[in-house]
Amino acid sequence: MGDRTSIEAPSSRTWKYQVFVFLSFRGEDTRKGFTGHLHAALSDAGIRAFLDDNELERAEFIKNQLEQAIHGSMISIIVFSKRYADSSWCLDELVKIMECRERLGQKVIPLFYNVDPSDVRKQTGSFAQAFEKHEAGICEGKHEKEKVQRWRNALTQAADLCGEDLKNADNGHEAKFIKKILGEVNKHLYSKYQLDIEHLVGITSRLEVLRNHLDIENSGSKDVVRMIGIWGMGGIGKTTLAKAIYNKFEDSFEGRSFLANVREVIAHQPINGLVGLQEQLLNDVLKSKNPIKVGSAAIGINMIRERLCCKRALVIIDDADDLQQLKAIARARHWFGPGSRIVITTRNQRLLDQVGVDSTYMAQAMDEKEALELFSRHAFESGYPNQEYLDLSKRVIRYCRGLPLALEVVGSFLIKRSTAEWKSHLEKLERSPDGDIQKILRISFDGLPDDATREIFLDISCFFIGMGKHYVTQVLDGCGFFATIGIIVLIERCLVTVSKQNELMMHDLLRDMGRDIVHKKAHGRPEKFCRLWKREDVTDVLSDESGTEKIEGVALHLDLDVDSDLHSDVDSDVDSDLDLDLDLNRFSAQAFSKMKKLRLLHLSNVELTGEYKDFPKKLIWLCWHYFPLESIPDDFPVQPKLVALDLQDSKLKIVWKDCKLHENLKILNLSYSYELTKSPDFSKLPNLKELRLEGCKSLSEVHSSIGDLGRLSLVNLEFCEMLRDLPLNFYNSKSIETLLLNDCSSFEKLAEGLGDMVSLTTLEANKTAIRQIPSSILKLKKLKVLSLCYYVKGSPSTNLLPPSLQSLSSLRELALADWSLTDDAFPKDLGSLISLENLDLAGNDFCSLPSLSRLSQLQDLSLYGCRNLRIIPDLPTNLKVLNANGCIALEKMPDFSEMSNIRELYLSDSGKLTEIPGLDKSLNSMTMVDMGNCTNLTAHFRKNILQGWTSCGYGGIFLSGNDIPNWFHCVHEDNIVYFTVPQSVGRSLKGLTLSFVCSSGLYNGCRISIKNMTKGTELDAMITPYSSYRTDYLWQGQLSNDELKLQDGDKVWIEIIVNKRAKVKKTGVSLVWDKIMNENMTDYLFVYERRPYLVNDDDIIHVENDNRIRISPDFSKFPNLEKLILKGCEYLYKVHSSIGDLGRLSMVNLEGCYRLENLPLNFYKSKSIETLILNGCYSFKKLAKGLGDMVSLTILQADNTRIRQIPSSIVKLKKLRILSLSGCCLSTEDAIPKDLCSLISLEDLLLEANKFRSLPSLAGLSKLKVLCVNACKFLRAIPDLPTNLYVLTAQN
Repeated sequence: MGDRTSIEAPSSRTWKYQVFVFLSFRGEDTRKGFTGHLHAALSDAGIRAFLDDNELERAEFIKNQLEQAIHGSMISIIVFSKRYADSSWCLDELVKIMECRERLGQKVIPLFYNVDPSDVRKQTGSFAQAFEKHEAGICEGKHEKEKVQRWRNALTQAADLCGEDLKNADNGHEAKFIKKILGEVNKHLYSKYQLDIEHLVGITSRLEVLRNHLDIENSGSKDVVRMIGIWGMGGIGKTTLAKAIYNKFEDSFEGRSFLANVREVIAHQPINGLVGLQEQLLNDVLKSKNPIKVGSAAIGINMIRERLCCKRALVIIDDADDLQQLKAIARARHWFGPGSRIVITTRNQRLLDQVGVDSTYMAQAMDEKEALELFSRHAFESGYPNQEYLDLSKRVIRYCRGLPLALEVVGSFLIKRSTAEWKSHLEKLERSPDGDIQKILRISFDGLPDDATREIFLDISCFFIGMGKHYVTQVLDGCGFFATIGIIVLIERCLVTVSKQNELMMHDLLRDMGRDIVHKKAHGRPEKFCRLWKREDVTDVLSDESGTEKIEGVALHLDLDVDSDLHSDVDSDVDSDLDLDLDLNRFSAQAFSKMKKLRLLHLSNVELTGEYKDFPKKLIWLCWHYFPLESIPDDFPVQPKLVALDLQDSKLKIVWKDCKLHENLKILNLSYSYELTKSPDFSKLPNLKELRLEGCKSLSEVHSSIGDLGRLSLVNLEFCEMLRDLPLNFYNSKSIETLLLNDCSSFEKLAEGLGDMVSLTTLEANKTAIRQIPSSILKLKKLKVLSLCYYVKGSPSTNLLPPSLQSLSSLRELALADWSLTDDAFPKDLGSLISLENLDLAGNDFCSLPSLSRLSQLQDLSLYGCRNLRIIPDLPTNLKVLNANGCIALEKMPDFSEMSNIRELYLSDSGKLTEIPGLDKSLNSMTMVDMGNCTNLTAHFRKNILQGWTSCGYGGIFLSGNDIPNWFHCVHEDNIVYFTVPQSVGRSLKGLTLSFVCSSGLYNGCRISIKNMTKGTELDAMITPYSSYRTDYLWQGQLSNDELKLQDGDKVWIEIIVNKRAKVKKTGVSLVWDKIMNENMTDYLFVYERRPYLVNDDDIIHVENDNRIRISPDFSKFPNLEKLILKGCEYLYKVHSSIGDLGRLSMVNLEGCYRLENLPLNFYKSKSIETLILNGCYSFKKLAKGLGDMVSLTILQADNTRIRQIPSSIVKLKKLRILSLSGCCLSTEDAIPKDLCSLISLEDLLLEANKFRSLPSLAGLSKLKVLCVNACKFLRAIPDLPTNLYVLTAQN
């Protein structure tokens, strides 16, 4: 082969093959042995490998073709054998290979086959002998010296690469050696073919969570096959996560396959789709030389089971929705080799349960910061919106509610469009959902198993979002929809979610989809809708009486009181113009007469006039809040199907004069009907299950027929202040499970028959006049909750409870707070209630407690305010929370060394305590220790618990004290610490230990704000003491770097924010390196709040709509600050005086800071500020006289403030271009300076909606272009104007 020192691109005409691997080897040594086996293994794996004797015919151009082959390969494998260097062909190949590596980045893998790598590197041994021959040939003119040197250099470079030596690999076992090489080749090849993910926003954090589900790195699970499910609504990002898993972990497996869009593939090809997926799986994992063909799905099942059982594979099955199809691809774990991972994405959680996955992950919507970034990537091709589009972008974010699909679709549509086009499109979206988004979301709706489930979805989307799941289930069961299972299916399909309060919730875009389906079925004609929920549509139909038989549901909410609040601040002289027409909420009952199929009716603040005889008779749900009549009309039709009657906040005095049979009524809610004095007769309501009369303040009598209701399970009579007792017949009930009498302040007695209510599980009678519980309560074997807290102090009760409670064996919660119980009146056998989980004995007068150590289930014990309690006895080791704040006589605590489950300990005001034995042994489980005002604690005890604290996040330690411990690295004499994270240098930052000293007066807790000034993020940690403190106190806690995510060089600003009554005196921080920190956050979901804090290093502070900021930071810590934006921070009332010392500050935007009254005088000394925005600072009263010293000011906007006068010094601002003071209080003669013409640069003067009567001459403002005096009602004349004025507006 001729020598070539440069690399040229191969010609497709010359080199007709494209290979993955080029094999360079000495044919005589290894062609028929090792290299032949390696080539076969690569071919069997579907990897095309070049061998010179089976790819090319021998010809005179073989040299050029070999070079083309090297150039066209992704990987070169060099098999160094004893006689490799004998061949000048091999050495020429090697030179070309190393050139390709250097210039093209080609992967080179050297293999040392029965040869020492040092012989190759140094050309010793057999390689020395070969070079002796080559060099001897030079003398004879056969070789050139430079070529030999290039050979030597190439050998040295190749041997220095990370290669594989047969002698050191698997004891010289060639088959295992080849398998290992194959893995390396696969790893490199597949890193070149990663699945495309356009924007990796929010992926990293989610991938970390999924890493734990996959459990790939755990040595104990390397041989275990795991199945993982990712589920969530359409467009939430499941496929993106699956692709990220594939890209991240595929090189850990021998084979891998990503089966995309499984549902869609099979839907489009019902016969061949499944077989095609089986073929893809087999070919992807096995990489066979010849494509594998599958004759049928049944054959495919056998082939997968038999041929993949030895392969460690990563298999992604994307968008699965059918169990049988899934079983044909991955029915069982043993189909795949040890260590395999099967990842299934689906919209159907039930499918994952049926398959029996090992763990599931519910894909989460994006938070606001992630959503803004992803949207910006599509709309602006950058990570953040252009400033001009920021507010519009936030409207999009609110519309999309964190759904990546919607962010992508809307962002891609809006790119390179004007703001006017944006506004138009957003208005359109708010009226009509985007078709591309709806198309994806509707797949889940169309895939529901039956029409009944689809009807449930539509009903929820139109009427029931935010309502209780149990309540809605009963209503929709009454519609014949089998809602118990139907709602579960909707939850499984990610169309509906359930909140912590057990309320049905739905993503806004899914809600819009459901409503759009209803809309399109009726071709946009409201009278043809099957469901009416939009106010204007409903009012039109009712006003026109155009309803039809098609209408099945109507919802109309007319909250007139809310509208009036909006106008409460309007001047009295125009109040009459804003009087609301009461006829707007009044319609004829006849408007419903044609709605024969109406089953769901929800009205609020609506009045119907006229007769009801033609009212629909098939109602299942009648919810009419603020029902305006004193009783249900006599002509109101019988509703034989009615399941729920909800007349909350009604004006009822009597429910109905003549009760008609309502056989199916299960729920009756008359809550907050203040004028109702008697309950209805229940004899015609045989199937009633729930009776809610809470807040009926005038109710004094419950009808005796209540005791005959055989299915009644819940009775809520809370806040019925006039109710003294219940009819004796009530106690005959064998069905009532829950009785609520809280705040029935006149209720005096529970009858002896209480014990006959055998189904009773919950009895709450807090804040009543009950002084004694009947002894028959001991017969209630099912009673789980008994709450009898009497907060109104009276004479101590000596016989509130029977002397023994042992027979209440099912009791889980017992609350006896504030009864002033003494030792004699206290039940002595509390320790026998072995099922007890929560015990509240706060506010009693006993001096000692019986042993509670036998209460093995007890988790929460409250002894708050037991002022005479001296000793707390042994406690159960499972206890999690002990609240003994305010126990001022407490002297001794039990040993805590075995309390391994304790999480929270509250002991403030126990001034006699000196220590808690063994507490330092239980700190690992704890999140909160509150010992404020415990002034006699020993120094040794304090040091032990402070230095032993390892818990992160929620809580911390509260102790009396006025100094930061001396082991803190950085201590400041105020509420802010600012530092730069040092270089880690071989150590790992685990988190921060933080401490501060605060004065007394902290009632509502405080907020710790950790701002990463480098990354532009903020993390809030809420710290809430259980009580207030009389003296200075010390707080210490830790924040995990798993949450903070701090890195080397990050600039961090930590601020302790407290209420006005308290003051932070000192703040300290210490970085924690390499120490294990316990993140005890499991049960506390609202401790941390992460949100964008729009800061770019030191030059910008950008915060919006943060209602917790009350005082701005000390700006002396930010000497390079250029822009300060604290927009919409409603509670900000003070700006730090150091702002005037910032020499580079050019922009200050305080728009919407409602409580800000003024700026510090030092502010007006600024010579750098160019823009000042105070719009909407409604409390801002005065611009100081020093305004004229702000020589760089060009824009001053202070619309809708309380500024009454423009300071005369403003005329010194020769650079001022825009002055806007619209909607202020400018009214006096001197409100506007007379010599305004001195503002020689002024272009815009905006003074609309003020009360001044005259303006000074403006003729001298030669650059003035716009003058606006709209709505200046008292302005009598417009003065002389400059001749170059462009715009004058003086309307109204």
